[in-house]
Amino acid sequence: MFEFLKKILKPPVFDNEFDTHQAYLLNMILWGLIFIALLMTIFVPALEPEIARRVGIEIIIVVTLNSFLLYMMRRGYVRQASVIQVVIFWIFFTAVAFTGSGLRSEAYSFGYLLAIIMSGLLLGPKVSLIVAVLSVASGLVMIIRDRTGMIQFSESNPPLLTWLVSLVVLPMIALLQYLSARTLNEALERVRKSDEKQKWISEVSSDYTFESEVDEQGNAKLLWVAGAFEKMTGYSMEEYVASGGWTGHMHPDDIKKDEADMQKLLRNRDVVNSEIRTFAKDGSIRWERVFAHPIWNKKENRLEGIVGAVQDVTRQKIAEEKLRETVLQQTAILNNIPDMAWMKDKKGYYIAVNEEFIKFVELDAYQIIGKTDFDIFPYEFADAYRDGDKQVMETKQRLRIEEKVDLGNGKIRWAETIKTPITNSSGEVIGTTGISREITERKKAEFERETLIKELEAKNTELERFTYTVSHDLKSPLVTITGFLNYLEKSARAGDFDRFNQDLKRIHQAVEKMQTLLKDLLELSRIGRMMNDPVETSFGEIVREALAIVEGNIKARNVKIEFVDRGHKVFGDKIRLVEVLQNLIENAIKFMGNQPNPVIRIGSIVDAERPITFFVQDNGIGIEPQFIDRIFGLFNKLDTDSPGSGIGLTLVKRIVEVHGGKIWVESELGKGSTFYFTLT
Repeated sequence: MFEFLKKILKPPVFDNEFDTHQAYLLNMILWGLIFIALLMTIFVPALEPEIARRVGIEIIIVVTLNSFLLYMMRRGYVRQASVIQVVIFWIFFTAVAFTGSGLRSEAYSFGYLLAIIMSGLLLGPKVSLIVAVLSVASGLVMIIRDRTGMIQFSESNPPLLTWLVSLVVLPMIALLQYLSARTLNEALERVRKSDEKQKWISEVSSDYTFESEVDEQGNAKLLWVAGAFEKMTGYSMEEYVASGGWTGHMHPDDIKKDEADMQKLLRNRDVVNSEIRTFAKDGSIRWERVFAHPIWNKKENRLEGIVGAVQDVTRQKIAEEKLRETVLQQTAILNNIPDMAWMKDKKGYYIAVNEEFIKFVELDAYQIIGKTDFDIFPYEFADAYRDGDKQVMETKQRLRIEEKVDLGNGKIRWAETIKTPITNSSGEVIGTTGISREITERKKAEFERETLIKELEAKNTELERFTYTVSHDLKSPLVTITGFLNYLEKSARAGDFDRFNQDLKRIHQAVEKMQTLLKDLLELSRIGRMMNDPVETSFGEIVREALAIVEGNIKARNVKIEFVDRGHKVFGDKIRLVEVLQNLIENAIKFMGNQPNPVIRIGSIVDAERPITFFVQDNGIGIEPQFIDRIFGLFNKLDTDSPGSGIGLTLVKRIVEVHGGKIWVESELGKGSTFYFTLT
């Protein structure tokens, strides 16, 4: 039961502090009226029957209305319930006065007073004034009606009724006085706490807030300050204003900057992060960061005030200056190192770099300091550099690596880098330092050496294969000659001259074959050693000269030539390049097979990312897949009955490679072949 009463008597709490406070006051007043009304029921039977009936009705009305207002208040309609309470209260006492003794009644003398106090407490001084005016006006109406005889007021109430009215009024006045005192005390306590808070803030803070008024001439006068003003300046506000105010304590070198800030405010613009030096009372210089906001008079279209905050950044400035000196010292040390050198913090931001580093990355110092590798290098390289830094910080061990450096301008360089962790007195890693030496030329030399070694190995392999092939192919006609010389001797002894002539013919054929092989080998050996002077010529001209040389074979086989001249220019040994086209065209004609409509297409393929690719395409018999890799080998003939030594495509490959290009073939059996080659 006690918990239930405690629950219904407890005032509601809202998110809004003002509503919560007003609900507390209204809750006290409503319950006070209900309790007093219920208390009066004890004395009602002692009254005259007519008066007792009227008082009983009034009690029922009071309890019912106040209960309803309690319900409204708990639903959140605090102000509406307060207004209704004040209105009903005033109407109630007005009705009592008009139906009772008028101006002589307790309703007028005490009731209106109660209504005025209640309205001021619940709704504020303006509403209290309105209720007071209405009460006075109501009294005036009573006087007029009494004198004109329109209303006959009773002389006086019975003593018991007067006492019952005082039973309502006096406790309510006491309650309202208590609530007023409580409200005042709470307000004073909030002010005290606010003052204490401001005092604490001023003791621990390095900031203060201010407001100044500005006259029509643009002169500012300080109105108030809050926070660490005295701590920062050494002055009270009155002393500060008397000794010249803001401008009177400013460093001479910052006056123009302050004037520029004032011009911003006069144009209705904020001043943010403006750093000014001022003199404190003890003569010391303080760095202060100012944030100022203009108060604009829209009617007069001018600045009429300034509100803002001032932050003491003296320690920060001193620290920045010390840091700047430290960085300069570190940079001076790094500049004595002949290689690239740098320092980074734990997060990878560059703290200091030397001149060699600046030259290497081709940036200015301000573009490096305070930046990370991700701001300077392409992501993949920056990510690798950051991984190296992390490894050094995690292991606390020195790291030596050779790494690529991409500056993002198409230049790839190599550097040999040594990274070392930087630790504080506690052994905690706070950053990294590094020294790097450019080894681009060394890496180029190593690469060229590796390339030359690979080329030499390839040439040695080719030479071995060449030696074996030559010895094998030259040995074949020699064996033939040796064998048939024996037959010649036998035929001569036997007098068989027909057989003798046949054997002699075989010997001549073997000698001719050897001569052809030796001639082709000599031609192959000359390529790369005995070259004509390179000239620039059109690819179309080379094609036309090659076609003129093989014109007889083309007509004999009735081959259709398709060539679109795109005007490409080539640079090289023109005679050798004509040989390339001649051999490829002859090779295409040779392997047309039984093709009824032989066609040879000559052209080029243009790709922006690759050199121009030239091609010779036929619709002949094609090449079986297992022979494609052997097609450019020395003396490799896919058709042993065909004329020639089998060195033609080998010559073509050698000429193309001497011109810095490469050649390859794509073929499908029964559909033809396409020979592609590039030139640089």
